Amino acid sequence: MKTLVTGGAGFLGRECLRQLRAAGFDTVSTDRSGAVDFRGDLSDPAFCTTLPGADAVLHCAAVQYLSPDLPLFAREIYFRKNNTEATACLARRYADQATHFIFVGSSMMYEQNGAASYAPGSPMRAQGVYSASKLAAFEHVKRLPNRWAAVLPCIIAGPGRGGLFRPFARSIARFGAAVFPGEGRHPVHMVHVEDAASLLVRVVSQRATGIFNAASPAPLSIDQWVDVIATQLGVPRVRRLRLPLAPIRAVSALTGYRLLAAEQLLMLRHSHVLDVAQGLALGWKPQWDNTEILRETVRALMQNNEGRAR
Repeated sequence: MKTLVTGGAGFLGRECLRQLRAAGFDTVSTDRSGAVDFRGDLSDPAFCTTLPGADAVLHCAAVQYLSPDLPLFAREIYFRKNNTEATACLARRYADQATHFIFVGSSMMYEQNGAASYAPGSPMRAQGVYSASKLAAFEHVKRLPNRWAAVLPCIIAGPGRGGLFRPFARSIARFGAAVFPGEGRHPVHMVHVEDAASLLVRVVSQRATGIFNAASPAPLSIDQWVDVIATQLGVPRVRRLRLPLAPIRAVSALTGYRLLAAEQLLMLRHSHVLDVAQGLALGWKPQWDNTEILRETVRALMQNNEGRAR
């Protein structure tokens, strides 16, 4: 089975390619840069026409708030081009073929409303420019005549994706302190990149259709993140400075949500836990729990810092 992986040079795409090849799949990769088979911009219809036929398209390519080229201004245009328009062009390229189209979305597509957990049937609503771009992209996928599936991961973590945790680790290691907005006592789900990729590979191999959440077991609160990071760093006691969320929301709104994005503020306010029953029904077995994910991510950050110090 030939599988095209978009975003093949990215964090998730690379792991998907590794697992697909290990399982014996014939793979083709594309991205805007990096060591891929087809290098180009998916929002360019002319480039999309050069992509080969495939039995399955695994559409990992996307930009997000942690993307290194995220602009300070015109973020709505940036997300629309790279998420919505790119997906529309790719969908047109493979429409009316036997191609199985798998869209990698985001748990931020769910309406974050304080629910105990979010399942594929939960309401979806744009609550910021990023989630708006992903939901608009999803509409193009749902209109395909092809078999399609959508996999919605929560925070994807693991070695090589330490940006979210680096400030915590640095502050705890240097000052024995952690500063964060809000109370930080509600659970927020993560998924290890290997677990997210293994679910996607299972969806490809089974030609599964529908919506599947990707989250590893035992979600932690930010408060618990601090404890796990401190233990991993060997810091016996950490002072916590909890910043009031209301003024941070106000300042973020005044700055066009450049300080913190609207979706990020909602995750600081509400629990963000995913129901993964649909994936488990396919036989998916996540190998990492959230504590192990955080430990491994921090361990990789420490090793990188030691390497730079040398």
